[in-house]
Amino acid sequence: MAKRLADGIEFLLGDEEALRCFRFMNKVMAAQRVRSEIVLRRSRDQDIDVNAAIAAVAGEGAGAHSWRMFQLAFVLMQLPALCDPAHKYRSGADLARVELLFFPTGGGKTEAYLGLAAFAFAIRRRQGVVDSADGPLDGRFGLTVLMRYTLRLLTAQQFQRASTMVCAAELERLADPETWGDEPFRIGLWVGTKVSPNGSRRPPSSSRPRSTATTTTA
Repeated sequence: MAKRLADGIEFLLGDEEALRCFRFMNKVMAAQRVRSEIVLRRSRDQDIDVNAAIAAVAGEGAGAHSWRMFQLAFVLMQLPALCDPAHKYRSGADLARVELLFFPTGGGKTEAYLGLAAFAFAIRRRQGVVDSADGPLDGRFGLTVLMRYTLRLLTAQQFQRASTMVCAAELERLADPETWGDEPFRIGLWVGTKVSPNGSRRPPSSSRPRSTATTTTA
């Protein structure tokens, strides 16, 4: 593990595009953390307004959006494989694997993998079409990240946090479309009918039929 972490740091410092995308990820995740903290404060105190919540979070300084050590280590370990579809830990017959991140509830696992998701958004846009063991991969469009949760309430809560990250990524893209492309970053959710209605009724005056929920993914 120590060697993979060292390799990740060395790779990051030696690859200009990876470093660019790493900076993108950090800006996106800083915004995600700050906005999430603002929402959390307002949910705990119904009397606080938006401006007061923003000021309170800003008063925390960098502590409101700093990485925890295990989060940053986890991200750095994955960067070489995220940048290279042919990397041994991604495509090797014996070494390709799923990475399991275990940490107690509330420890910050979500931000660790959301950070990787933001990096994946960026590197795919910068690389465009790349070769892989399964043929050319076009990173400019299509699905980047698939998240699956088995607990219904957890699904809705995690979707909120992921949506905040995607919105932050989209704001970064809009600020610099020349670098990050013209295609928006998107997110979608499918939860079935046991969590929320799977359709919506239109007003009686509308002649359009009832529509079912659709999913758009980042």
